[in-house]
Amino acid sequence: MSENHGVLYPLALFKQRYVRGSSWTQIVLNFGIITANAKLFEDFFYIHLGLTLPMVIALSVPCYIIICYLIGYYDEKSGFWQIENNLSYRVTPYSEEMLTNIREIKEHLRKNS
Repeated sequence: MSENHGVLYPLALFKQRYVRGSSWTQIVLNFGIITANAKLFEDFFYIHLGLTLPMVIALSVPCYIIICYLIGYYDEKSGFWQIENNLSYRVTPYSEEMLTNIREIKEHLRKNS
C-alpha cells in the first residue's frame, strides 16, 4: 500500500490520532460543562427542586450518558448513521486500489454463483 510513504502519511497519522483524542477529550469536557452549569444554576435547583450541587451532578452525569447513548442508538436504528456513512465516499472518494479490489470481489462472486 502506498499510503504509508511520503510527506502526507505523518500528517494523516497525526490527524487521525488528533481526531480520536479530541473525541475522548470532548467527553471529559462535557462533564466539566455539566458541572459548571450545575454550579451556575445551583440556587434554582436548591430552591425549586431541593437538590444540592452534589445531588445535581450525581443525577446529571448519568442522565447525560444515558441520553447520549439513546440518541446514538436511535441514530443507528433509524438508519441515519448508515446513510451518512454511505455518503462519505463523496467527501473521501474510494482509492483506486480499493475500487480494484471491489471489482475483483464482484467478479469472483459472479463466477461462483
